[in-house]
Amino acid sequence: MAIKASSFKNWCTVNISPQSWTRICLKRVDEIREKGHTLKEMEDLNPDIEMDDDLMESLNTALSELYEMTVNEDSLAPH
Repeated sequence: MAIKASSFKNWCTVNISPQSWTRICLKRVDEIREKGHTLKEMEDLNPDIEMDDDLMESLNTALSELYEMTVNEDSLAPH
């Protein structure tokens, strides 16, 4: 299931800190660029980015490495 990057960013802001999303993206900058995105796009999210499973997994791994937590895709899906 494709997840919007804004959902992940908002979850990080609420559950960790406003800076956490930037730290996670910086940790995975190579993967983000391989997917054709820039750090500015990931920060601004205008337009919002639909993350594929690989990018979602990579960012979740960075979240785990930095903050010792992960987010479930079901928590990010619109209800």
